[in-house]
Amino acid sequence: MARKILLAFVLWMAFASGFLQSLTVTVGWWKGELHAGLWEWLWIGLLPVWIFVFFRYYSIFRPGCRACLPPESESSHHQAGPGAP
Repeated sequence: MARKILLAFVLWMAFASGFLQSLTVTVGWWKGELHAGLWEWLWIGLLPVWIFVFFRYYSIFRPGCRACLPPESESSHHQAGPGAP
């Protein structure tokens, strides 16, 4: 179990560093501060991939996300809105 958690952490850190590197290189290229070579084009090309991976697997917009649903122990008809007694 600890190996699985460690692997998930390492993969998340690799994803985050790759995403930030792609974002940094793309913004530098967009502003004209960077002349894109082969490695820079690789990072620029990977930015849409990182965005897809984020929205597909990590965001609240992923399929099957239950982050915004009430807990299973509470039923929906017993919930009260703000200001309810």
